Amino acid sequence: MTRAFVLHTRPWRDTSLLVEWFTEDFGRLTTYQRGARTRGKKSPIRPMAFQCLQMMLVGRGDMKTATQIEPAGYAHILHGQSLAVGFYLNELLMRALHRHEPAPVLFNIYAQHLAELAGQAVDFGMVVRGFERDLLAELGVGIDWQLTADTQESIDPQAMYWLAPEEGILQQRGRGYPVAGNVLKAIAENQALGDAADRRQARDLLQSLLAPHVGSAPFHSRALWRSQPQPGEGE
Repeated sequence: MTRAFVLHTRPWRDTSLLVEWFTEDFGRLTTYQRGARTRGKKSPIRPMAFQCLQMMLVGRGDMKTATQIEPAGYAHILHGQSLAVGFYLNELLMRALHRHEPAPVLFNIYAQHLAELAGQAVDFGMVVRGFERDLLAELGVGIDWQLTADTQESIDPQAMYWLAPEEGILQQRGRGYPVAGNVLKAIAENQALGDAADRRQARDLLQSLLAPHVGSAPFHSRALWRSQPQPGEGE
């Protein structure tokens, strides 16, 4: 048995589904659920997005079938902007993670963020920034957000720095992406950013770091986000 979350489902042939999973023990994988869309048959897949499940994998080769699917935690009911952010996290996982590579630490981080999204007074920017930062680390391209790479000094929230993806945070001017020290501190320590310009800078920085790993195709979840009433968050 392994714990898992449904990332995405899509029809396959007449009555079946292909299901994209994020599992604790096997990472991202796809299963073939025969007859899951048969009329009158209760599917164990469709209503369970954003709920931790446990399941057994059967079959040979890369394409297996999930069986004995049971709840392993509360179902997180997400609406509006929380739903859009949840879908964004799912899209990130589907685009960035290689199949069949376990990521148990990231699995638990994802579960924690889903619980936050289901709560009250969610700071969506903090959720997204924290997950994007941790995803970069899982991909092996994370950086030290606390120290400069060239001088090994702690980040000063009042200073300006430059971030070069292959080097890290630099104190020397001219190389990399310019970014304010308070924005770097917020990313490192999961702090809120009150200024809209700072939030945009953090968003653009993290998206630029992720771009080589997630591709250039538009994210469907961003269209959903833009369709929701905006509280001035600017994320």
